[in-house]
Amino acid sequence: MKLFFVLASMILAFSANAADRKVGNVIAVEREVNDLYNTCIGKVEDTAKPKSFFSCGIKYTTDGELPVSKGRVLKLIDDKCSVVGETMNGVLLITFAGSQNPSNFEASRLCLERALSPKDSVKVILYTLE
Repeated sequence: MKLFFVLASMILAFSANAADRKVGNVIAVEREVNDLYNTCIGKVEDTAKPKSFFSCGIKYTTDGELPVSKGRVLKLIDDKCSVVGETMNGVLLITFAGSQNPSNFEASRLCLERALSPKDSVKVILYTLE
């Protein structure tokens, strides 16, 4: 019965879509993940060789938090660049590449910079228990 109440509370809190909503002992929190460009570039490994794409993962949850946000939060695909950012299981995964396949790191990095130039942050929703 308690599990049913928690699940119902989570669904209700998720549908509210507000910055911080509390239903029972479940709190839905909207968190902003900032400085994506510098954080992502710092996590990329093996930049010496050209690749089909480069990627980085940014964890935005702490212990005891349940991620709710799932899906695409960032997308730039055109004739010069391909940048996609998706959230899943508390991690924001960003893949980026230039138009050439394989692409060198510098061209891919410029694509990531271009994709994040309008706004270098994303908002995610997660649940936490009191």
